[in-house]
Amino acid sequence: MLDVIKPHHVSLCVLLRAFLDSEVLQGLVTSDENYQKLGDFLLQEIRAKSSIKYPSLSELLTKLQDALPSKDVGDQISSLLMEQLGGVQYPDDLVTFFSDMSQLMHSHAQALDEDALKGGADISSAMGFYIRHCCVSFHMLAFEAACGLFDDLQAYKEVCMYEQQGFQPPPGLHKTALRNQAALDALLNQQMAQQETQSGKKPAAELIAPADELTDLAPHVTKVDLLRHSHAVCQDDFLAAVDSLYKYFDYSTGQTARPTGGAAGAEPSKGHLQDALLTLGSAHAHFGHVQEALLALNEAVRIAQQHNDNVALAHALSALCHILATASPAAVTQLTEPGAALTDPTAHLSQLLKILKRCEKRAQDLHLPHLFVFARLALAQFALEHQTGPSNQQLAKGSQVAASQGRSSAVLGVSQAVQDTARLHQAAKLAAAVALPPPPAASAPGMVGNVGRATVTDLFTATPPVFGTTFAGSASSADAVEKLAGSSHLLQAGAWKLAGNLSLSQASSLTHLACFADSATAEDQALAYAQLAQVAMSKKGYKAAAEVLALADKHLPYSNSPALQAARLGLVHSRALHRRDVRHAALFASQLVGLADPTDSVSKTIRIDAQQAHVRTLLVAGRYDEAAEAARELFESCTEAGLQVQAVELLLLLGQIHEAAGAPLTALPYVLSCLLHSTVLHMDLLVCPCDLQSLLVSQCLGLVQHGDTYVLTWKADMLLLVSAVYNKHFAQLVMSALFCSADTQCTRACRQQVHAKTGFTICWAWCYRLHRLA
Repeated sequence: MLDVIKPHHVSLCVLLRAFLDSEVLQGLVTSDENYQKLGDFLLQEIRAKSSIKYPSLSELLTKLQDALPSKDVGDQISSLLMEQLGGVQYPDDLVTFFSDMSQLMHSHAQALDEDALKGGADISSAMGFYIRHCCVSFHMLAFEAACGLFDDLQAYKEVCMYEQQGFQPPPGLHKTALRNQAALDALLNQQMAQQETQSGKKPAAELIAPADELTDLAPHVTKVDLLRHSHAVCQDDFLAAVDSLYKYFDYSTGQTARPTGGAAGAEPSKGHLQDALLTLGSAHAHFGHVQEALLALNEAVRIAQQHNDNVALAHALSALCHILATASPAAVTQLTEPGAALTDPTAHLSQLLKILKRCEKRAQDLHLPHLFVFARLALAQFALEHQTGPSNQQLAKGSQVAASQGRSSAVLGVSQAVQDTARLHQAAKLAAAVALPPPPAASAPGMVGNVGRATVTDLFTATPPVFGTTFAGSASSADAVEKLAGSSHLLQAGAWKLAGNLSLSQASSLTHLACFADSATAEDQALAYAQLAQVAMSKKGYKAAAEVLALADKHLPYSNSPALQAARLGLVHSRALHRRDVRHAALFASQLVGLADPTDSVSKTIRIDAQQAHVRTLLVAGRYDEAAEAARELFESCTEAGLQVQAVELLLLLGQIHEAAGAPLTALPYVLSCLLHSTVLHMDLLVCPCDLQSLLVSQCLGLVQHGDTYVLTWKADMLLLVSAVYNKHFAQLVMSALFCSADTQCTRACRQQVHAKTGFTICWAWCYRLHRLA
């Protein structure tokens, strides 16, 4: 659809004619720098679509003078523009002007003949395309519309004259020229994308300012309510989000609708109701309203099935996967029918795995790359968090089969998912850059067989894209894939940390911040900073972690991310425990508990970390019975939810509680169980603490004697493993235990071996004092 030509277009055409015709600017622009700056300014104005309204003539002149390095040249070109606009005395002058503009364009073949060519623009260039666009738009105007353009141009000049003389123009003379509907929709889509990426970087008033301005200038644009809904969701304002959503879908009924994924010739307004219900369900899921979200999704699925809308069904399936993955089994009491429940944790996880695989398959069949990437990463995260543990037969026989599979395969699965996501991200960007013809009907889908080898033409051609059949559909899907590609590095960072490689975990988080800072959501950026702070605390101590969090506050000054707040509270809580400050540690632990979601409808991780912090506070305070009871209840909760990582950590914590309470015989089964599960599941980050704790318990029971050469070799190997993951604080703890339980000759040999292989030198006096304090 062509833009309705405005006086601003006429002004730019005057400047373009002066720029392209060397005879017009002869004597005005004498340097190549001014000529180049003028060309850059014109290209920026041609492509500028970041404002709701067209700039006035005085604003255009101000921008022109600021763009040129010479003030005299800017004044002369401004005078030339005013003189050319003043020469338009009748509507016929506009006809003559645009007829002359059409003579400035030439083809590529004519451009090769430099002798016959004097100025002008190629028809395929940016300037040539803009000139052709304006000429066609003007010649399509009716006589009355051309006269109206002439009147607007006269008022456009008079307002500029009033403002140059310092007077306020009459109210009836000043008319605001808004951009066309397509440009406003594109601008609103851009603003909605910025709500997620800029919500932590800019204040809320600045983000919602375009919506307020557009509401005042164009109340008929209903999509501004959808922008307000996105803003309210990012600001966690439930009432404003629901109110804006109802307004948008109530007022836009019958105006715009996306095509469904059903048969050809289907009524295009059928997709409107499904979109409303899917958006409502996503909003309820964001705020933790599981039952309301499931009701909206069930209704969306029912209507989509009636209308044969495969795209809406695929998105409803992905939304259901997200709810099941984040909410606890007790929170999900309705899935397909009223009264249906998945309170059994095993049934909950089984149903989640089945739906994730179904979602991946449907995304392949419908050629929806963003849904396929979502399902692929969700499956990798599921395998990482809910890996099946060793069977009783394997534990009894000490089988090494489970040690070669299990968590190691889950970590490799995450790496493979990240690689597939990167390849699909590149293919989606290429497909969105160029409108491609559909493939032959007999060709096999490229994504089904091998995602990495999928051809570009196979990505967006099976059915109409989710956002419409236009070119913008592919671009929107590619943007969603880009966000998921950035999130995949955060998942990779968590996998590397679980495997014990803190350096690779740090590299993955830094990759996300360096490569996806412009496209990633504010929540993902906050999570990346939280991961970096945890790694910095393990490698360099509390001061380094505090510096990372200060950097996060600098880049995200307005962020209210729970992950970043939890990292900040976890840091001060760990520091308080390190200083034996029980009062402040209990205060920070209670704040962590208050930060978590009490219903487990959004995320269970913060609640589990908060309860672990509470247990550690009770342990340092010497309240061993309360600490053991709280840890046991949390262990049962994690076991029922299938969270094996947290369950194994709690086994080690229970062993530490009983060992500190003076019951090493009770602590030994917990420590050995944690050691066995962490070894079988390749949780290398917990193997070393379990080894050290088992050694301390064995010494308490008298099972290990001082000077045992085998035990010393075992301790040295354990220290080498800890130093390999650069956890220097824990390495010092191990060396302190080694110093206090070994003879001098063997200790010196182990120290030399460690320093030769790792370059890590231990201050023995400090280790001895640390051991005495512990």
